Amino acid sequence: MTAREQLIEEIGQVSDSLVEEVLDFLLFIKGRQDQKNSTSDSEKSQPSEQSILERMGGIPHATQT
Repeated sequence: MTAREQLIEEIGQVSDSLVEEVLDFLLFIKGRQDQKNSTSDSEKSQPSEQSILERMGGIPHATQT
């Protein structure tokens, strides 16, 4: 039995008030996931902004003499 099938079976056995709580939680998680995905997509589509140090090759290291 898949997790989806098990969830559907469990939902059929609980009160409506518990089903409402589960639904609220599921919608919350979906919203959070959608927000993460849209953030990831926008990060991919925009070039990363580099600091001046990054553009110059990073922090200079002291040379040993």
